[in-house]
Amino acid sequence: MNVPADPLTRWRDLVLSARSERYRPDRDLAFWQAKAADYDHTQPALPNTVSWLRGDLHRTWSLLDVGAGTGRLLLPLVGAVAQATALDYSPDMLAQLRARGAPPHLRTVCCSLEEAPDQVPVHDAVLAAWSLAYQPELRPALETLRRLSRHALYLLEDDGVGSPHVQLRRALAGTPKPGRARLLREALEALGWPVTAQAITESRELTFTTTAEMLTFARLPLSEAQSLAALKPYLRQEAGGWRYCWTFEITVLRVACGAPA
Repeated sequence: MNVPADPLTRWRDLVLSARSERYRPDRDLAFWQAKAADYDHTQPALPNTVSWLRGDLHRTWSLLDVGAGTGRLLLPLVGAVAQATALDYSPDMLAQLRARGAPPHLRTVCCSLEEAPDQVPVHDAVLAAWSLAYQPELRPALETLRRLSRHALYLLEDDGVGSPHVQLRRALAGTPKPGRARLLREALEALGWPVTAQAITESRELTFTTTAEMLTFARLPLSEAQSLAALKPYLRQEAGGWRYCWTFEITVLRVACGAPA
């Protein structure tokens, strides 16, 4: 009988299976260098997630965002804390954050997660949103994050469901969903850490002036008629073109911290 691998091993296998090889720091840094300037324009707003985090951060003095990038999540949260630190190892992403007008009580630090304990002090709360996706060695990464947090660690992930066109592309290619949120929760439970999960629903809406523009964006290996039929539940044709709307789910894993594990 085959015994399933433990969640930490399965996480490592998942990361190392990425065709992009972004688990290699040089590949990942090159990716962010290319994406930094347009990153905020290509990502959905996360108002419900921000609202939930702001509520849970009530009376939190300091917040460290690991993998803060352009500050997409951190900047809407800085008003809830007295001190904040944005940590990222991509100088290009942090440059975009600073260009957005970081407030005086927000500090930026450019270093890797491994270097973080020598670069930043312990904060009341630590946020890591999709920051572990290309970390093959999950346990030391989690231990570092928890060591940097005095009270709470917030890990944001999803199960790779994504948009309808991405789901369809995966189904047609026979590619399984990554399932990172579930796997990450399993790993935390296997470590014996006190964790609670909160599912948050967000929505996204895109508009396209022509059918060709929309289908180029979706990149489905189907005919035009087949693509439109498959995406019909999410499409609305209007005078100005197409409106494409869907919802997606984010999982917030909250780890209560105290003495380091």
